[in-house]
Amino acid sequence: MKNIYQRINEVMKQEIYVKKGSAGQGTGAEHDEVIALLVPHLVSSGIVIEVSKAGDSRSRDNKKGNYIFECDYNVSYVNIDEPKDRITVLVEAHAMDAGDKGPGKAMTYAAKTAHLKVFSIETGESDEGRYEALDDVISSEQVSQLVALLCDENGRYTPKGTKVCMAFKFANINEIKSKKFDSILKAAK
Repeated sequence: MKNIYQRINEVMKQEIYVKKGSAGQGTGAEHDEVIALLVPHLVSSGIVIEVSKAGDSRSRDNKKGNYIFECDYNVSYVNIDEPKDRITVLVEAHAMDAGDKGPGKAMTYAAKTAHLKVFSIETGESDEGRYEALDDVISSEQVSQLVALLCDENGRYTPKGTKVCMAFKFANINEIKSKKFDSILKAAK
C-alpha cells in the first residue's frame, strides 16, 4: 500500500498545467479549473482533501478602505486507505469581501494555493516555453537519493530531514533546483 507521499508523487507525475490568467482578475489560476484538472488524479491515487480553519479569523481595512477577511486554514491530503496517513499544509488566506462570502472565498483561496504548491502544479501565461524550467530540477535518481537520506520508511521527513528542508527552504524534494543538489546532499549525509 502506498503512503501519502507516494500517492502525491503519483499525481505529480501527471505534470498538471494550468494557464495563468484564467482567474477573473487575470493574475492567477481559477480554483474550479485547478480542481477540475486535479480531482481525477486524486481519485485514481486515493487521496482525499480536507480543509479546516486553523485559529481565529481576522479582518481589517486596506489602504483603499476595502474590507479584508483573513484566516489561516489547514489543508490536509489524506490517504483514503489509511486516514491517519496525511500531510497538512497551513495556508494564510485573504478575501476582499465584507459580506458573508468572505470566509468561503478565503477558504477557496487557501485550498487552491495548497494544491498548486503540494502538487507542484505549473502555472504560466502561455503554453509556450513551459518545459524550459523542467530541466532545472533534480532528477528522479537524485530525488530517490535524498528520500533515502531525509525520509523514514513511511516517506515522512525525519527530524534531520525537516532541518535540511528548513535550512534550504524547500517543502518538496521534487522541487529542488539542480544547482542546490550537491549542497543539500552534503547536508543530508
